[in-house]
Amino acid sequence: MRKAFIILGNGFTIDFLQYYSKVDSSINEKIDVCNLFRLGDKISTPWEEKPGFLSFKNCPALWTLGARPYNTKEESNALIEEIITCANMFFDFVNEPEQKTKRLELTNSNKDKIYLRAYSELNMYLRHLFSSYNTMITDKQLEKFLNGNTSWGWIDFFKAIEKSEYDKITFVTYNYDIWLERILKILKIPFRINGFDKSCDEKVEIIKPHGSISFVPKGDISAVYSVNYNLDFEGVPIEQLEIQYDNLTRYPKGAIIPPAGDSMRLGTTAPWSQKLRNEAKNIATSIEENDEIVLCGISYWHVDRRELDELLINLNQDSNFTFVNPMPPRDLNAVLSSIFTNYVQQHSSSEIGGILNGKAI
Repeated sequence: MRKAFIILGNGFTIDFLQYYSKVDSSINEKIDVCNLFRLGDKISTPWEEKPGFLSFKNCPALWTLGARPYNTKEESNALIEEIITCANMFFDFVNEPEQKTKRLELTNSNKDKIYLRAYSELNMYLRHLFSSYNTMITDKQLEKFLNGNTSWGWIDFFKAIEKSEYDKITFVTYNYDIWLERILKILKIPFRINGFDKSCDEKVEIIKPHGSISFVPKGDISAVYSVNYNLDFEGVPIEQLEIQYDNLTRYPKGAIIPPAGDSMRLGTTAPWSQKLRNEAKNIATSIEENDEIVLCGISYWHVDRRELDELLINLNQDSNFTFVNPMPPRDLNAVLSSIFTNYVQQHSSSEIGGILNGKAI
């Protein structure tokens, strides 16, 4: 049985939006997945349906720490990393029972723990931001793009799935968005979401270790949409979550790990992530010499490295390995060159469509 193992990061979404913008240039002022604060003032709140989600009114801790729509990408990323670094420290207490008292003191005291409060706001903000972005492109518009005259290489890749000689194609994506799922649906390519769909008959499987805007609590949409400052609120098993693709801006809670969040520390507070990470690792160990591996648009931040390395060291060193990135991190490029014998680096996704058409050696 021949398999393909595809690892996707934010670069995949950036690539998709760049090609989509060639048919609809207005999308650049509607969606920005690089600077996550730039369009925050344009996003409407679900409770008032008025623009200004990123504001002192709605996200006071984020705003006080400096989150502004006019921040540069570097300023936005730096602030997010500061907030997440503090949260990562906090979650270390969760994994040490003897520190439980200190952890509760951090959240229950009257002292203003602004970075921890900002973390809660950031979780809500990012879930709503990406859910709002999802509404900016309708299924009709997406279908027109996919069937139109576009040179986006991934379309050829997707369209080659059904006729390819591969028996199993696994996507491990660290993106919250659901562009991949929507594209597969429009192209009528069956798929399953690992951890949620019980059927194992589909050729295509998707694993989302960092969560998704489509991961929501089972049951009705909450009548109250507000920031939950209880940092343990995501500590639910995957069995208490379900997949939804509609009305995602109406869900105040969900399951995502923010950028720079160290998922290796979240075994207690995000058990759903632990389960999906283990699933991805298990499938990685099954990849064989003649299988294909594709890595697209992945960063190699210090907090990401352990998780990505966990997959890389479990993959077969003699597999065919393609890394798609216009500006690959030097350290990641060095790591891949050291591990994989058949390593190829592609500057763009233009040739990605030919990978599934290749012959096994």
